[in-house]
Amino acid sequence: MNVLHLVQHFKIGGLEKMAATLMQKSQFSDTSVFVSLEGSFSEAVRDWPQLAAFEHRLICLNKAEKFDLNTVRKLSALLKKHNIDVIHSHHIGPMLYASIVSLKNRQIKHVSTIHDAWYLKSFKQRLITKLLNKLTKIYWVADAQVVAKDFYTETAIRTDRTILNGVDFKQFFSTNELDARHELNLPKKVSLIGCSARLELGKGHFPLIRVLSSLPANIELVFAGSGSLRRKLVDYACSLGVSERVHFLGNVQSMQLFYSAINVMCLYSQREGLPLSILESMACGKAIVATDVGGISEVLTHKQGVLVKPGDEMGLKLAVIKAINMKQGECIREHIFSIADANKMSEEYDHFYNGLPS
Repeated sequence: MNVLHLVQHFKIGGLEKMAATLMQKSQFSDTSVFVSLEGSFSEAVRDWPQLAAFEHRLICLNKAEKFDLNTVRKLSALLKKHNIDVIHSHHIGPMLYASIVSLKNRQIKHVSTIHDAWYLKSFKQRLITKLLNKLTKIYWVADAQVVAKDFYTETAIRTDRTILNGVDFKQFFSTNELDARHELNLPKKVSLIGCSARLELGKGHFPLIRVLSSLPANIELVFAGSGSLRRKLVDYACSLGVSERVHFLGNVQSMQLFYSAINVMCLYSQREGLPLSILESMACGKAIVATDVGGISEVLTHKQGVLVKPGDEMGLKLAVIKAINMKQGECIREHIFSIADANKMSEEYDHFYNGLPS
């Protein structure tokens, strides 16, 4: 079976990493291609060097802004060139283009993974989703039960399957903390609260910096990720007098190193599906502080971390202190291994592909 995975771009994020994992572990990996609507090949490999492993199967369509009919033609040509059986779209933009090309290629099955449902708060996005679902057959997969529920609430469309995101446990495991901190040029004798997320609105970076100013001086923040808010976040930390306690690493190529260096992983997002950063850090045995949004509560219990209500900054402060003192290590790793193994995720998707009607 030949599968085409379609994403919006190759900027490092949860859904992009999930698709890359399927490219590596699926039984159809040798006959799959990995396609982005936006960007160029050189940009993709520069920002995400690991993509070079897919070099002969990595395709960037360099789409123009807004809807682009030429991108539809390029995508249709790829379906024929690679004799694609299944086009697997990830999120709203790729779902739109995959649906359009499926209208002209009825023999190709379209699978779409819903990584979160927040975008459906927009009337336009709901309308597009419902219209495309009527015009062409889409097999919907949610990455968490709550995502499937929210998707149905907004669209009245039932998902065909829920498949939890998975982590490669051979890639993510804890190494020596001091060595990791030395490698990343981080301080040795403090408690580090890590956050792995793009520096964009909705990911909770500003509240984390704000809360840091009221935490003991031996607690510091470290951000992994790049984005448009970096300058504003640096200035905000300066304005609160905590700039020396906030570390910006940019894109980290070895996330295992990042998780090994921190004491607690904190994701104070306003919205999420089932974020891979939570799963990856748990695979490295780290305690979690996270907003109770999306599917996080489906994988996190009080034994592995603390859930906080959105907007509760006092609760966030108390949660950070509690998580620093929690038991960590193998007990957390074993828990997440039992429910979020990448091999199991890939097997479930392969089974789903194989079960699609001919």
